[in-house]
Amino acid sequence: MKIAVIGIRGLPAGYSGFETCAEHTCKHWVSKGHSVLVYCRGHLYQKKVHKTDTGVELNYLPALKIKSLETLSHTFLACLHLCFFKRSYKIIHLYNCGNGIFVPLLKLFGKKVFVSVDGLEWKRKKWGFVAKNIYKFGAFISVKFADQIIVDNKIVEDFYHARFGKETKLIAYGAKIFREHDVENNSILEKHALRKKKYFIFVGRFVKEKGVKNLIESYLKLNTNYPLIVVGDDVEGNEYRDTIFDRYKNHPKVRLLGYKFGEEYETLLRNALMYVSASELEGTSPSLLAAMGAKVCVLVNGIEENIATLGNSGNVFKKNDLESLINHWQQFVNSPTSIEKSAKIGYDYVIEHYSWSSISNKYLSIFN
Repeated sequence: MKIAVIGIRGLPAGYSGFETCAEHTCKHWVSKGHSVLVYCRGHLYQKKVHKTDTGVELNYLPALKIKSLETLSHTFLACLHLCFFKRSYKIIHLYNCGNGIFVPLLKLFGKKVFVSVDGLEWKRKKWGFVAKNIYKFGAFISVKFADQIIVDNKIVEDFYHARFGKETKLIAYGAKIFREHDVENNSILEKHALRKKKYFIFVGRFVKEKGVKNLIESYLKLNTNYPLIVVGDDVEGNEYRDTIFDRYKNHPKVRLLGYKFGEEYETLLRNALMYVSASELEGTSPSLLAAMGAKVCVLVNGIEENIATLGNSGNVFKKNDLESLINHWQQFVNSPTSIEKSAKIGYDYVIEHYSWSSISNKYLSIFN
């Protein structure tokens, strides 16, 4: 098959779960003998290579540098390019339901279109009225014209069925599985003055629904000397993000490390004592799965999506209840053996349900 991937920022992955998913699945598809083309936003990549080490072809196109139009403008150009210059690519994996408004164009040119949606985007607090309605309209158009809607969580699957009467395909994100014998770069911990299993970690963007401010404030009420490492960021000028950096950038116990990727991110994650999140809106959280795959104890908000992701393998506090978060967190701090036991349960669960090879094969089965 010849498969094109559009609607993401590009590869290598450097921002969100969509890119991480694309990076792993595309690599797997190429290894199975398929041709894979990924469209990247040109202004995000100073070093432009036209094929990855794993054989994925990359094509760079411009995008409007306007928050609400960047994704749509780039996806529109990618659609035109596919329709007029890459006609042999018949399988289109389109990320982001907002981009669903372009599905009829692709169908007009004989493409098979599979739309991956990430939670209920129009509920995200960062979007204004116009953007929220574009997402809603894109979801409606996707339901009407796409060959298949792909969701990453049972809660979203149930929503599409109830709202649109549409049967979707549930394919969760995968997780990298770390092994005990994997070689580690200890200099990364030394660089950040961290000790193995002596710190907590959160990974995510600095937007309101991720609950970063609530998480930090809850952490500071704990009786512990272990620091909280926050891996993530957002664009400068985001008031929520700037407030957090201004308040905590020099705090002795809170470390705001910004975005980290590759080996540095993986080393920080796998050596954490616990992964903790107060995020109020998720699909299947890639960083949560990554923590479980790194054999790290997890504690997350008890929203329906997290509960569906974890099954019976993880720990949740009462939905959006920060006192419950503090109590659960402190109980773990006081009981190191429970942390180790919980980490093992989560690790075993993610191996069984979320390996990237099985996830990638599920996509190929529906493309066929």
